[in-house]
Amino acid sequence: MDDQRIIDLLWQRAEQGIDALQAKFGKALLGLSIHILKDPQDAEEAVSDTYLALWNTIPPARPDPLSTFAFKICRNTALNRLRSQTAQKRSAYELSLEELSEVLPGEQFQDQLDARALGQCIDRFLETLDRDNRRLFVRRYWFGDTVSELASDMQLREGNVSVRLHRIRAKLKDYLTQEGFWNEA
Repeated sequence: MDDQRIIDLLWQRAEQGIDALQAKFGKALLGLSIHILKDPQDAEEAVSDTYLALWNTIPPARPDPLSTFAFKICRNTALNRLRSQTAQKRSAYELSLEELSEVLPGEQFQDQLDARALGQCIDRFLETLDRDNRRLFVRRYWFGDTVSELASDMQLREGNVSVRLHRIRAKLKDYLTQEGFWNEA
């Protein structure tokens, strides 16, 4: 079923919309949640919470594309669950976000329009990277892979992965500065 039909079903408050969401995105949403939470039961609960959030958000939202909207909600739901579970200790995912926070602009970009513009700018930056560096960036800062996981999967040394990620973050900071999102003070 296409995304627009699923949105129409949810808009009409038809439960078939949830069934269609599950059929189309269920495995991928579960995979994302498991990757973040590392626990299948917690991941299933996060995906269920994602469906509820989508049910409550549509209407009034008409997301385009639906997949991006669903994955963003799932990721945030899993991250919130992870934060509540690991209040005392930092997870690998939180460490990766902390690394990235060093190059992203601060409080002045809390407004949703600015956040969207920043996201689009980061998308343009990713297009400037070669395939391997883009893959490293996305896996580290979107999926929260550890440096050791990346090194193993990409057949690199951990030190090499760390250096490459550091260089990518530096390039991102330069790019964001050129685009007016970061002010050197």
